[in-house]
Amino acid sequence: MVRRILAACLTLLCAGPAVAQEAPACEAPVEVDATRHLRQLTLDLFGRVPTEAELTALVDSGGEIDEAFVDEMLGSEEVGALVRRHHRDLLWPSTEALDVLSAASALLLPASFYSGEGDPNRLFLLFTGFYERGGLVPCNDEPAAWDDNGNLLFEDMPDGTRREGYVMVEPYWAPGTEVKVCALEARIAPMSDDGLDCATAQGMSTGRCGCGPDLQRCADFTAVTRITQSLQEQLLRMVEAPIAEGRPYTDMLFGTEELVDGPLVHYYTYLTPMGIDPIIQSPPVDVAALPDIPFTDSSWHTVERSSDLHSGILTSMSFLLRFQTGRARANRYHVAFLCDPFIAPDTPLPSAEDPCSDEPNLRERCGCNYCHGRLEPAAAWWGRFADAGTLLLDDQSFPTYLRRCAECARDPGRPCDFVCQRFYVSEIGHEKQEPFAGVLKSYEWRDEAEVARVEAGPAGLVQQSIDDGTLAACAAEQLFTRLYKRPPTADERLRELPRFATAFVDSGYDFKALVKALLVDPAYRRMVR
Repeated sequence: MVRRILAACLTLLCAGPAVAQEAPACEAPVEVDATRHLRQLTLDLFGRVPTEAELTALVDSGGEIDEAFVDEMLGSEEVGALVRRHHRDLLWPSTEALDVLSAASALLLPASFYSGEGDPNRLFLLFTGFYERGGLVPCNDEPAAWDDNGNLLFEDMPDGTRREGYVMVEPYWAPGTEVKVCALEARIAPMSDDGLDCATAQGMSTGRCGCGPDLQRCADFTAVTRITQSLQEQLLRMVEAPIAEGRPYTDMLFGTEELVDGPLVHYYTYLTPMGIDPIIQSPPVDVAALPDIPFTDSSWHTVERSSDLHSGILTSMSFLLRFQTGRARANRYHVAFLCDPFIAPDTPLPSAEDPCSDEPNLRERCGCNYCHGRLEPAAAWWGRFADAGTLLLDDQSFPTYLRRCAECARDPGRPCDFVCQRFYVSEIGHEKQEPFAGVLKSYEWRDEAEVARVEAGPAGLVQQSIDDGTLAACAAEQLFTRLYKRPPTADERLRELPRFATAFVDSGYDFKALVKALLVDPAYRRMVR
């Protein structure tokens, strides 16, 4: 038995990485071929080579890998490694600090960025420095002081700024520790001295508000890193959950539930109202429904989102912030779940002098119409989710038409407010846009069918791609490409992939069943030999 296991291990060393080509010139008995097979299975499913126990189990089974053997492997929690790798490649989950945090509440730059003198670890806000100290500068590197009336004392500096000292604060992201915070930033009053709510972006961006108790309205690099990690983990957990629980794969694309941990609870409660660019302002869930857990709590809890327009991972904050326009969101869905990218033809663009180049509707503009004729209708499914942000544009707060936006659009001497500029057609650059003045931007150029898409949300697109079979077909193709280490040939695309896609549908969209169908197919074993 020991000799057989050692022979199997030596074969793994001789084999090297398995690729879709002829086996290397390494003579081996029959059971060694099964060992190579096992090696490729563990690499694909678990992201590692076989363990001694798995090699022993292979030997005990007579050196053959049958369906029961594969079933046992698919029952392991380690299959999550394949699920995560596969969907990272499909969804590109990645967010950065300033995607999730407003500059008004970002304690991200150390004092040494502006001055290398003294301890560089004082935390400060750019807006506070600019408006209260007279420049983009931190406080002095000395303890803060107050006069007999409790007023903070400042020192006039040669550069024309004024500087206060720092205070020590225990931050919410690291309880039990203390950090240096400029005294102005450490203010805890709920209102600024000019009456603005410090829990809003408007209040914080004036520089006249502090970060609140335990710095709850602000975040340093440590805190924002944990938040971005949680957003990415949230998306991957929402992908994994239906697969691990035996529910349909499509559940991750539907539904109004999501998962939150301590960093996300804090982020939703205190920091999302600060988000202006990208615009966030309100979390996807009712804050009152969030669990009462601290920032440092890494446990995950299921909560209900506040609108039925939400659609699983497709309206998660991670997805919306990673793909910040309806067009980008639609393109990612088409690439990841429909295998249908928007690719322009290899033809030259028309002259800029051509009247068609001045067409404001991209689906009709020369050189743009090929892609946008398909992309604009696809982007409509995300029409109620703000571009450059995650804000849900519900029809109560954001009706399809606002008279004041239409009036300022048609009157050059009348300024348009932020809401009109940000969300409504309020600049008429072409006579064809005039009928859309005051209309929500996501409704511009829409016909009746596309308006229905805006009001259905991304779930309508998912259902459509289920009904026409494209989602199942693409899932089979994407997994085939991953497991077989190459795209399918034209013949396989015609003859084999429909068989796998049909089996996927018949299984009730069981992702593991699709994986198994691909792994037990003779073509997979030929690939590893």
